[in-house]
Amino acid sequence: MTYPQQGQAFLNAYWSEHGSAAEDVWNWANKFAELDIEKKKTGSDLDEFNAHRFLEGIGSTKRVVELRDELRAIDLDFNKRMALVEFLLFNFKCKVEEFVERPQGDNSKEIEKATQMLAEVQQLLDAAMAAAALAKKAAEQAARTAAIAKKEADEAKAKADDAKAKADAAKAAEDEQRSALAEVQAQEAAREAKTNELTAKGEDMNLGAVARNKAKNELAQHLSEDPLPLRKAKITLEAATRKAEKARVAADASHAVAEEASQKALAAKRQADKDHADAVAASHASDAAVAEAEAKVAEAEAYLEEQKKAAGNAGQGAFWWLERELQEKKKYLPRRLQ
Repeated sequence: MTYPQQGQAFLNAYWSEHGSAAEDVWNWANKFAELDIEKKKTGSDLDEFNAHRFLEGIGSTKRVVELRDELRAIDLDFNKRMALVEFLLFNFKCKVEEFVERPQGDNSKEIEKATQMLAEVQQLLDAAMAAAALAKKAAEQAARTAAIAKKEADEAKAKADDAKAKADAAKAAEDEQRSALAEVQAQEAAREAKTNELTAKGEDMNLGAVARNKAKNELAQHLSEDPLPLRKAKITLEAATRKAEKARVAADASHAVAEEASQKALAAKRQADKDHADAVAASHASDAAVAEAEAKVAEAEAYLEEQKKAAGNAGQGAFWWLERELQEKKKYLPRRLQ
């Protein structure tokens, strides 16, 4: 028998006398399995070294020689190994002859069915844990891509703001250029108008010679004057043109950068949306797997409770053991994510 089977057999045989110690038997069986390096729960007995370790682990403070004497007393089949049932019979001062005569209960089919239900619980539990792990991984991935999408969106906004600022600066520079051009045109128009006016007077035969000559003198003086306002207006126009060209180049470059950032942000948003949808789907799958496992646990609990009542005092150790295993499995049920 394996360690769990030995524990169940002992409890079946001595449920009335030692059922209250079932939790101790459970813990000892698990300790045996822990110390059995090769076979774990499928093992049936410990070698002398690990048997000593077990006895020391449960609080025995005896010397090695005394431990060996104790082990010899426990070792009922004299194979220098200690089975769990040997320890239990020794610990509770029960005789092996009496143990083998004690009934185990005529409910092997019910126990087999309950054991099968526990195996199904374990399968569903494994599936639920795997689904929960996938859901956790998907949620973490969604969180990462959401953070990336936010970062890209923030960067895109900053670059869009910069592009707008440069576009506004370019527009202001172009407005300044147009104003300077208008001033040059106004100065040129005023000079040309005065030139045309004086030229016309100088050639107007309806005017007297004095008036014509005066107009010609004024025209000559006008044409010889330094056109300072016009020159200043042209200098201003040249500076405004250079400024506008520089601002437009900067605005175009910033616009291209902002457009690239916008595309990156859009791609990051699409990926984040996809990962979020995957995370939601994984969460629903996990919840469904947990719900299925919970339903199977509830079914197994109900069946065990029903069989415990129907069995009377027979096989109570096995039913308690299966119920205890079920309670242990419930600890590892993932929580639902919804």
